[in-house]
Order: sequence, then structure tokens, then C-alpha cells
Amino acid sequence: MRIVTVLLFFCTLLFSENYIDVSDPKSYVLHEHYLYLEDKIGNLTYEETLTKDIQKRFHPLEGRSAGFGLTKSDFWIKVPLQNPHNFPISRLLKFDYPLLDRVTFYQSNPDGTYSMKISGDSIAVALHEKKDENIVFSLVMQPHAKEVLYFHIHSMSSMDLQLYLMDNDQYYTSQVTKTALLGIFYGGASIMILYNFFLFLSIREESYFYYVIFQIANILTLLALSGVALRYLWPSYPDINNVIIPFLIVLAHVLAIMFTRTYLDTKRLLPKQDKMLLAILVFSIVILMLTAVLDYYHGIILSVVVLFVTTPSLFTVGLIAYFRYKVRASKFYMIAWILLLIGTTLTGLKNIGLMPINFLTIWGTQIGVFFELLLLSFGLADRINVIRSEKDRFQDEAAQKAKVLTDILRKSKDELAQEVKERTFELYMANLELRKSITAKEALFKEVHHRVKNNLQVIISMMWLQRKRTDNEAVHTLIDDSTARLQSMAMIHEMLYQSNDIAMVKLDEYLQSLVDLCRRNTLGESVQIVSRLQPLEITMDTAVTMGLICNEVLSNVFKHAFRTHETGNRLFVRCEQRGNRIRFRIKDNGIGFEGFSQNKKCIGIMLVHSLAEKLPNSKIVYKKWFGTYFSLEFLNESYISDR
Repeated sequence: MRIVTVLLFFCTLLFSENYIDVSDPKSYVLHEHYLYLEDKIGNLTYEETLTKDIQKRFHPLEGRSAGFGLTKSDFWIKVPLQNPHNFPISRLLKFDYPLLDRVTFYQSNPDGTYSMKISGDSIAVALHEKKDENIVFSLVMQPHAKEVLYFHIHSMSSMDLQLYLMDNDQYYTSQVTKTALLGIFYGGASIMILYNFFLFLSIREESYFYYVIFQIANILTLLALSGVALRYLWPSYPDINNVIIPFLIVLAHVLAIMFTRTYLDTKRLLPKQDKMLLAILVFSIVILMLTAVLDYYHGIILSVVVLFVTTPSLFTVGLIAYFRYKVRASKFYMIAWILLLIGTTLTGLKNIGLMPINFLTIWGTQIGVFFELLLLSFGLADRINVIRSEKDRFQDEAAQKAKVLTDILRKSKDELAQEVKERTFELYMANLELRKSITAKEALFKEVHHRVKNNLQVIISMMWLQRKRTDNEAVHTLIDDSTARLQSMAMIHEMLYQSNDIAMVKLDEYLQSLVDLCRRNTLGESVQIVSRLQPLEITMDTAVTMGLICNEVLSNVFKHAFRTHETGNRLFVRCEQRGNRIRFRIKDNGIGFEGFSQNKKCIGIMLVHSLAEKLPNSKIVYKKWFGTYFSLEFLNESYISDR
């Protein structure tokens, strides 16, 4: 039998012409090069795949996606590899989709036999190559060796067959990045869930309760779909993952319907639509019970049906609530469901093979859930706008009363003297209450700025915690840059909280604080700073934009402008207003920077350009002139409106 296998193997080599160099970086995306065979019956063996007739059935993807959707077929993958060098090369073979049930890796041995390894989400995590949720196989290519590797994939879940070749460093770097991103996502989602849970405990409103359990179901679904639950929640019981995924998807939509009925008060405002939601709720509960007893293949199909029935229905109800009854909360609700619908649709179409596998189709659900959480939080913040409207209404009422009193006084001073006194007293009391109301609202706005600043500090602290979990300098740089930008925004809210004027920012004080902050963050103590900042006031939106631009430029100066830490390093910062235009300049005597136009793809430079476009009639000058010179001019609209 071994001799027959060896003969069959060498026969297959005759048909394998294009060997992939394992040391070539271009070969890391193996699904662009491998050959595949669909076994619709699922009864092929490894020996049978080596025969001449079966080898003819292998063919490349030829530009199509590596995702085959939900199918009952098995798949075989053929990958010819070679090592042209005089030394052995170690590599890892990784399938990008961790929910494949069973993947068998076949490799021929020099003695004519073959070895095989098995992985997948039906295998306990402790038996995986890297002891995590990923489907990974190790490979050692001997010097000048040529091998044809085979993979047999059997799965009830979606057939996403992206295959990558990488070394250990690349693997661990990708894992650290993935863990950091997931940590930020799940951490932020957990904070929002806890925040709304405490609101529920405080006000005992039913919609907050359904929102919390709805989002918990969403998070559990994403944990299961990403394979994270397989690693951390039930590593020794992998079969649970296939059972619970369809169940959680349907459960999340059941809770979404219950949340919508209470949040939009459909029973009172939209009785016809409420009956429709009740019918969909009953249908979804029936499907929920079926997913608990059906296999994964049929369960996931039913869950997709629930998804495509429920999500458009909920969006339609939000649309009617907004346009017919002018419910302000439904605006954010409607946009949130649009984005969630787009994200889940992309992922759903990918799972059934109608969309290619890419970043948006893989992470579409996570992106949609993130924006849903964010927009519903904006819905809560929208209550501040309601308070502003009430303030304007109170002022209009006071003005109308004053006008009525004036008319009465003009008609008859003598006859209505006593009445005028009484009405004047009423007006005085109304104005007194109005002052109290305005004072309370100004205190509320200051509290909002304080809380926003605190929330930004929480995010900064979370990012620092994530920074400590990795030694990757690139990740450190990204986190440090993002932290500096958040600090520049938090500084504005801190200044507004401490200021008597909650609408305008003192630009000179803000810029000086930013310069000191960047200096501390980059340890630029050896740089002598000369600041000439004209006292100016601008709006908060303009200050945020200008602060982010200033942060980017100053960070680059402190990091790259000075090669040594001598005392001769100098930085000039000037800001002044000429006419109705503000001119902001930064000049250093460092080594200079000539590649501004060639480096517009750099995120810092792109950010400066993007932010500058938001300023009215803005103009940027960036050149090398005895160091580096940066200038920003824009129109001060608040100065024009004041005049």
C-alpha cells in the first residue's frame, strides 16, 4: 500500500508545475495560488485524490472569492511548495476562519508514508497547534525540498477557505493586533452596557433593561462568531460553539424586538406596526426553539431568515415613528439600524457565498454593532438639545409677556396701574425662575463637558492598559499618537468646564497648554520655546480642529526635528489675528523636512489636511526654511458674527 501511495504521489508531482517559494513574501496569501476540489459526496480519501483522474478535477480560484458559503460539500486543497535554499525553513499554515469544523493536513514522508494533523473548532483548544482558537499547522521545509501538501476540510459552517503562509513572528504580531482591537471593542461595549444598566437601576425604565440584555446577547454572539468564546468560555467543549451560534443570533433579534416595542412605545403610537412586531416576535421565538434542537447547518439558515425579516421591519417601524410622529429618539434609532443592517447583510451574504471575503464582510457585524451602540448613546445625549429648545421657549414666552404688558401700559396707564403692578410682579417672578433655569442649564452644560473629559480620560487609560500588554513598537506609536489626540480634545472640555463662558475657548491659553502637553509627552525638555500668542476667543468646534492640527505638528517637531539634546534647539509658536483671519505659525531650527508633498499618505499629514479642510477658507504652508516652517490661516467666523 505504501508503494502504491508513493507512486500516486510522484504521479501528482508531474501535474504540479508551479511550486510556491516559501521564502517569497508574495506567497504568504496561499489561497491566491492553491488548487481546490469540491467533494459533493464527501467520500474521497487521501489516496484517491492522488490518482490521475482526481488530480484533473483540481483547479484554481481564478479570481473568485475563497468563500463558498454554506454547503454540505467537503473540500480538498492542494498546495505545491518548495524551498530553494541551502537551509531549512520553518513556516505556519493558517486558515483565517476559525469556525471550520474539521481540517485534516496531509504531508508525505521520505519513507513513502504520509502523516496527518487535525484541527478545527470541533477539536478542543488544548489540542490545537498554538493552543488558541486558530486553525494553524506547522511546517518545516528541508533544503531544496519540493512538497505537495493537501488539506481536507469538512464543516457545517460557512466554507471560508482563506489560507496564509507566515512565520512565527508574523503570526504572533497579528494575534497581538487582533487581541488589542478586540479588547478595545469589547471593552468599549462593556462600558456602554454597564452605563445603561446603572441607568436602569436608577430610573427603572423598561427599555433600558431590554437594551442591556439585547446588547449582552449581541456581544456573546460576536464572541462565538469570532472564535474568542471557543478559546476563553468553553475551550474543552468545542461542540457548544456550533450549537449556540444560531441560538444567540435569533435570541439577539428577539430581544431587539422587545426593546423596540418599549423604546418607541409602539403599542400606543403605532398599534398596527406593534401587531406586526408581535407576529415577528412569535415567529422568532419558534425559530429560537428550533435552533436549540437542529444541527448548525439548518440552524444558521433559519437564523439568517430571522435576520433578514427582523432588521428591515425594525428599521421600517423607526422610519414611521420619525416621519409620522416626529419622535426625536427614533432618528438615532433609525440610523443605528441602517448601519447594523448593512454590516450584518455583508456578513450574511459572505456566509452564503454571495460576497467576497474582505475586511468589511468579515468584520461587518462588529462594525455595525459598534455604531449601533454609539448612535444609541448619541440618542441619550440628544436630550441636551431638548433642554436648549425648552430654554428658547421660555425666553420667547417671557418676551411675549413683556410685549403684552407694554401694550397694556400704552392704552391706559391710570386704569391699569394696579394690574400693571401685578403683571410686573409676575414678570419679575418669571424672570427669576428663568434665571434659575438658565443657571441650572449652564451648570448642566459644564457637567456635560466634565463628563466628556472624564470619559476621554477613561478611554486614554484603557488605551494605556492595552499598550502595556504588547511590546510591539508600531502598536505603541499608534496608541501614543491616538492618546495625544484624545488629550488635546479632553483639554478643551476641561477648559470649558472651568470657564464662565461655555461657548467660547480662549485660544491663547489652549495653545500654550497644548505646547506644554506635547513637550511633556515627547520629553522635549531641551527645546527652548518662544511663544507669542494673541488673546483670542474661538468656538469649541474650531478649537478642537485647530488643537488636533497643532498636536500633530508639534508632536512631529519634538520627535523628529532635533537630532541632539543641546541647548541651542529652539521652537517658535505664534498666533495672531489680522482683520478677520487667524494666522497660526510654528517654526523650529532643527534639521528641516522636505518630504511634505511626497508623504501625504502618512496618517499625520493626511489628518492635518483633512482637519484643515474643515476650517473656513483655510490655507496651509509647510516648507523647509532654516529648519521647518508651518503656517495655517483661516477665517474667524465667530469674529464676523460678533460684528
